[in-house]
Amino acid sequence: MFEHAFMLAAPGEAWAALTLDAPGTSWRRGEAAVVSVDVDGGARQEVILANGDESTEYLRALGRLPAGPHTLRLRIPQDLPLSAGRVVTVGSVRTGCVDDSDPAASVWRHAPVIHYRALNGPLDSLTSDAPLVLFYRLEPRAGGAALEYHLIYSHEDATLDPGGRVIGEEFQGPAHATLRFGGGRSMGGHPVLQVATLNGTVTDVVRCPYRAALAPATAQPEGEPREGVLQRYPWIYRVSALEVLRQVPLEADPSPASEAAADLRSYVFLQWKRLPGPAPGTNLPLEAGVRVRDVWYTSAWGSPDLAFAEPDAESTTVKVPAGTTEADVTGIALRAFDPPAEPADVRLVRAFFLDGEYRPRPPFAGGAACRLTRREPRRVVWERP
Repeated sequence: MFEHAFMLAAPGEAWAALTLDAPGTSWRRGEAAVVSVDVDGGARQEVILANGDESTEYLRALGRLPAGPHTLRLRIPQDLPLSAGRVVTVGSVRTGCVDDSDPAASVWRHAPVIHYRALNGPLDSLTSDAPLVLFYRLEPRAGGAALEYHLIYSHEDATLDPGGRVIGEEFQGPAHATLRFGGGRSMGGHPVLQVATLNGTVTDVVRCPYRAALAPATAQPEGEPREGVLQRYPWIYRVSALEVLRQVPLEADPSPASEAAADLRSYVFLQWKRLPGPAPGTNLPLEAGVRVRDVWYTSAWGSPDLAFAEPDAESTTVKVPAGTTEADVTGIALRAFDPPAEPADVRLVRAFFLDGEYRPRPPFAGGAACRLTRREPRRVVWERP
C-alpha cells in the first residue's frame, strides 16, 4: 500500500494526478494492472493502467472534500485475478482542489462517476474499451448553459441555470436513446452511471462495483473537433492502436485501394472544424482527399455511406501507400457528396501521421479553410509550397 497525505485549504472538488506504470505489462497483450484508490478510507475507485509499463499521468477526481488534512491510499486489489500480483511503480502524486469560487467549479461538481463495463466478466474494461479521459464542453442556452461530458464512447449531459445549479440531466443510453437521469449519486453528489453495452452506452442502474471518477480537467478546444482533446493526451493514440493490433485482423500488405483495416501508421489523420455561419454544413456528408506523388487517395473511397456527416463527425483518416511520409503529401482536399444549397465553410485543423510507437507526429498541415458551394463542392484546402 502507498499513502500520500495532503491538506486542503478550502472545501471543494479534490483531484489527484497519479504518475504510474506497471512493469512487464502491455495493452497489446491485454495486460493491465489495476490500482484501487481511496481517500480517508472512502470514495473508492479503480485506475486501470492501460498504458502498461510506460510512466503515465492518470488524472482522477476524488469527489467533494472538506478543508483540512486527508490521506490518499493506493493499493493493488487482490480480488481481480488479471491484476493480482502485478507490480506498480508510483512515480509521483500531485493533489489539488477546485474550490467553490473557481469558474470551473460547476464543471467539476456535476461530472459523472463511471462504473466499468462487466458484461463478460467482473471487469471487461481490464482488457478492452477502458475509459481513459473525460472532457467537457459548455454551450450557452437561454436561461443558462448546457454542460456536456464526453468519454471515448459515451457522454452525460446537464443543463444549468445562471447560478450553476442543475435544471436537468440526461445521458445516452442503450440504442443511443437520450434518457433522463434518475440514478444515484456518490462522492459528494456526483451522478453515477454504468457502462451498459459493448458500444459504450450507459445506464443509471449500477451492476459493477468497480468504477472511475475521471477528472474533467480538459475542455474541448475552441475551434477544434472533439478529437482535438487527444493531442493533449498523445499516449491515448498508442493505447488505442495496441488494442486494434490485438483485436482487429489487419491487412498484411496495406493497400490504399482497399477499405480493409490496416496498421494505423498507414493512414494520414485529418481533423476538421465545420465553421459557424448561416449554413455551417452541420450534417453535410464530407470526404477528405490526400494527394501523394500526384495520386489522390480518399477517406470514403467515393462511397457516401463512408462519409463523415454528423455534427460531431469532423475527423477522419486516409489510407496511403506504405512508406509515405509528410514530404510525400502534396495536397489535401475536401468534397461534399451532396452539393450544399448554401455555402459551407470548413477549416483544416491539423493533418498528421503516427510515429513508429503509434504516437502522433507533429502536424504537417493545418489552419487553412475552404468554402464548399453548389458550383464548387470539392476544394483543395492545402498544397505543399
